[in-house]
Amino acid sequence: MTKINLKILLPLLFMIVSVKAQQFPVYTQHVFNDYIINAAVAGTVDQIPIRMTYRNQWSGFSDMQGNNIAPKTFALSAHTPINDQIGVGGFIYNDVTGPISQTSAQLSYSWRTCLSPEGSCSWDKKKFLSLAYGTRLLQFSYDDTETVGWNEYFGLADDPILPNVIETDILTSHVVAAYYYTEYFYAGFAGQNLFARPLKIQSDLSYENRLTAEYNILVGGYFPVTQDKQLGVEPSFVTRTTTWSKTQIDLSLRFVYQNSISAGFLYRTAESAYGFLFGFETGDLFFGYSYDTAVQGISNYSNGTHELAIGINLNLFKKADNVRMQSRFKSRRMLLNPFYQKKSGGRRGLGS
Repeated sequence: MTKINLKILLPLLFMIVSVKAQQFPVYTQHVFNDYIINAAVAGTVDQIPIRMTYRNQWSGFSDMQGNNIAPKTFALSAHTPINDQIGVGGFIYNDVTGPISQTSAQLSYSWRTCLSPEGSCSWDKKKFLSLAYGTRLLQFSYDDTETVGWNEYFGLADDPILPNVIETDILTSHVVAAYYYTEYFYAGFAGQNLFARPLKIQSDLSYENRLTAEYNILVGGYFPVTQDKQLGVEPSFVTRTTTWSKTQIDLSLRFVYQNSISAGFLYRTAESAYGFLFGFETGDLFFGYSYDTAVQGISNYSNGTHELAIGINLNLFKKADNVRMQSRFKSRRMLLNPFYQKKSGGRRGLGS
């Protein structure tokens, strides 16, 4: 690794543990798994989607000894409806960037309701609102022994906010979210890291290494291209904002065929990064891959970012009138109550 590589990477590493840190991993494939950025998505589909994601960011970065220190993230998530109004979800992730690592687990509870008056509109015109609350447990670690020689190599003074030994802290934070959706449109707001105390990873008590609240907005829609709705386009955007940082915006556009194959593009403003993504779903199995790279700066010293996701959709509600819509959102938006039982005991059709 060249000197200029380290000069770029060191400030990035220090920023992560400073007050103005990037506090959560950034995912390109949130378009395939909205729950990881909005807890109110829990229970809005008629199945249990389980997703496992691995992200290798800035692949190719290494330290002065040649060790790979590019950021790596592993995440596992799942959510499910409990009844016609309640949903639960959870995820765990581990994120490692050189000497910095964080492991987090979240559990959330959601409540949803139909905003359309009973019998006032057909099934494909219904509007829904889901509200959620969650608690997150975070373990944050900084291993200063892995940076031995860096400050001396660059003639840098020790940073008083960083410890000189291995330090670990565990704390909790809270999550609130709202999610509005119809068959062809969705929008959500989420607040994360709420009411978190300062991290106890610091050597000077005059400094406060605090995790600040993070807010995101999610908006997207589906527009059929063909009359039979077998081909459509889905634009979406996500914004991320904290009290100290500029708003980061992800803009994406996907083409979806037969609700099984999707491919598209993404642009992230904060990093001037662009990428492409691909998803394939067959039966109850899911596979997703994305690649993104920055237009400037760090792009000269890395091989881009790779993100891989695999998943399975568990169907446990077939005995409870589990209506699976034959349209774009059949596996993403539960527009009908999957637990509703007709008095006659028959199954409810799409148009009924």
